[in-house]
Amino acid sequence: MIRTNTIKILTLVFIMSLTYACSKKSQTINITPDIQLKPLAENVWTHISDIEMPKWGKVSANGMVVLTDKQLVIIDTPWNDTQTQFLIEWFKNNYDFNEIKVIVCHYHDDNLGGLNWIHQNDIESYSIKKTQEICAKKELPIPRNTLSETYRFDFHEIPIEIFFIGEGHTVDSICVYLPNERILFGGCSVKALNNSTLGNTADANLLEWPNTLQNMKEVFSEVKIVVPGHGLEGNISLIAHTLSLFQKR
Repeated sequence: MIRTNTIKILTLVFIMSLTYACSKKSQTINITPDIQLKPLAENVWTHISDIEMPKWGKVSANGMVVLTDKQLVIIDTPWNDTQTQFLIEWFKNNYDFNEIKVIVCHYHDDNLGGLNWIHQNDIESYSIKKTQEICAKKELPIPRNTLSETYRFDFHEIPIEIFFIGEGHTVDSICVYLPNERILFGGCSVKALNNSTLGNTADANLLEWPNTLQNMKEVFSEVKIVVPGHGLEGNISLIAHTLSLFQKR
């Protein structure tokens, strides 16, 4: 059964790869009905995955993908192992690279739901220590490599910067910045402009979250594109918008 499912996945990814080859100028790439890629800059994409949740209905979650000439960097996995496999197999069918790294921004399913598949395929995963500790306590898959709370990868002259700015949507939420492209993945601590509430705050630090957003505005004042954890990307106004939602609580 596992082999049959794998063959089906690879066949579907191959078909989607052929479709992509015929329409590379498409703004949104549909890998499967529940996984999309949206180009942000050269070799930088938002990956968008959907699931049905009993309380919320269909929920879309964002992550990012950065491609260098040698490495593929996934910032947060899709919701589950199957979606994660589809995403990575699609890139394998369309691009050449030697290594894959996964950065986990916090411990919720929309950030690490595909981590079991990542580890089964010997792909390296990274998070800050606080995320690892929470995952261990909650018996979740644990990212294997520890990042300092300010960390910089350099992938063949493409820097990727990791920041723990402060607690927000969760106590371990980090953001990821691409200084060359001036793109910030703010994660779930940043809300899209069409969000009228802060969403799921069950694990949030509501006292510190506004301070964290103020810090983000200062640290990333030169940002061009801000990608929230859910919904459409925008500019630095997304941070101000998220701050305004606290006044409506």
